[in-house]
Amino acid sequence: MKLRVMLFLCCMIHAQSGDATLTIYKDGTALIKQPVTWTATKGKSVITWNKLPASIQRDTPFLNLDGATVMSQRFNDKVFSSADYFMDLKGQKISVKPNDGKLVTGLLLEINQNSVSITNRNGILTFNREELAYMSAANKVPNPVFKPYLSWDIQSSKSGSLKGELVYKSKNFTWSTVYRIKMTDEIHGELIAEAVIDNASDLDFAGARLQLVEGNLNKLSGGRRPQKNTAAMAARVSTGQAMTREELGDYHIYPLKDVHNLQAKESITVRMYGPLNVKYKKTYVFENSERRQKEEPLEVKIALKNTESNGLGIPLPDGKIELYTYSGKGGLEYIGADKMGQVPKGQSTEITSGRAFDVVGNRKVLNYDRQRKSEEAVIEIKVTNARSENVDVLLVEHINGDWIIKDESLDYLKKDASTIHFPLILNAGETKNVYYTYRKEWK
Repeated sequence: MKLRVMLFLCCMIHAQSGDATLTIYKDGTALIKQPVTWTATKGKSVITWNKLPASIQRDTPFLNLDGATVMSQRFNDKVFSSADYFMDLKGQKISVKPNDGKLVTGLLLEINQNSVSITNRNGILTFNREELAYMSAANKVPNPVFKPYLSWDIQSSKSGSLKGELVYKSKNFTWSTVYRIKMTDEIHGELIAEAVIDNASDLDFAGARLQLVEGNLNKLSGGRRPQKNTAAMAARVSTGQAMTREELGDYHIYPLKDVHNLQAKESITVRMYGPLNVKYKKTYVFENSERRQKEEPLEVKIALKNTESNGLGIPLPDGKIELYTYSGKGGLEYIGADKMGQVPKGQSTEITSGRAFDVVGNRKVLNYDRQRKSEEAVIEIKVTNARSENVDVLLVEHINGDWIIKDESLDYLKKDASTIHFPLILNAGETKNVYYTYRKEWK
């Protein structure tokens, strides 16, 4: 019984790191630079450090010390496990308590995640693990270890305080960007960018300096992909622009201006950019290919230029972008979201918010003629704008092979070897029909 209580209490306690610097990457890892201090004697001695997350990558720690030389380093992660404890007790006396029965004592024969088998004067008894209230044993655990720890053999030139920095990498840290555009009208809006920082580890960080890295860093193959942590996290939001931006070689790093307390299983949200006044172009897109026939609402695309003249001109990390607009009563309403990739300064991005209720396209193949060495099709595309304002429409047509366009009712733009565009403007309440013929020939 004492063993069960002790394990419960240990699970409730988090170790805490102080004054560390965390550089967090988008692959689920962080580089942690931890200031450390010990009192050492002159000559050889051993120092230890156990304020480590369980998700530390064990081949990454290294220690920089002032006034001492590190002779060797050991990493010990043999933390106490009840499974290992009872596995080592095979052939020894244990007690098991069924949920609806009396305490039974005997020699442990076998134990696994499903069952426990013991032997006593009544013979061999096997219990389903799910039907047991608890197991107990008289054996004590000498100096149980509850967290991994590092130890070093050092050679110091003098006695007294030793200061240094412990550097290591750990999993279970990540960050992401969330953008929000408040669309005030058809071409103007307000952009806000926020960073959501997650500490899914079991270590609290007090007074931590946080840095966020954007970019795809090369990693050694063969390692396990970072696992998504499913534990519930507390969330905090910090308002006001809370970080700056610097270049980190071929990447970008965003240092937060203030120190933060980042607890285990907690996420915090901080402002990156904004609010920034931006312009965008809204286009209604109808995309099809060759003999496809369909009728559907058009996709709503928002094109945003990352230029200084457009209120931006800053490196935009990849992330989720949410779109909001104001209803007739003045309230802010959600109108869609999309994934936005990295947008360097001077480039553009396109966001899909959904499909328009009042702008509908209808595509028909009016005639199709296929011969042994040729193919020809006559296409009709009808677009209706039932909105009360003019809209920009883009018809995107994909045609494979060696083709030509003829008899087109509207000028088109050839975008690449298999794509043509028909841009047009529809007035409020207007319907337009676009016709063209494509012909393909082969030997």
